[in-house]
Amino acid sequence: MEKEFIICAAIRNEDTGKIYYGHRHNHCLNACDGELSWVLNRQEICKVGRTQGFITSRNRFVGREEGLIIALDNDQVLDKIYIKI
Repeated sequence: MEKEFIICAAIRNEDTGKIYYGHRHNHCLNACDGELSWVLNRQEICKVGRTQGFITSRNRFVGREEGLIIALDNDQVLDKIYIKI
């Protein structure tokens, strides 16, 4: 089986389970908030549970901690000096 690696940033809406993909996490948040703005006001949007993570080459959503382990294993981390494990 091919080694799993990180494809992109993602945000999972904990209320609906929907996952938003993007180049960076802020792109995912913007997409999520934009969609929610059709049915919720700003205060309600702030209460929506969201988990930041990543999509892997196996099409899995993983949280930030597991994503870091996968990225380190594949030499996908550019500035290792900022990592707190």
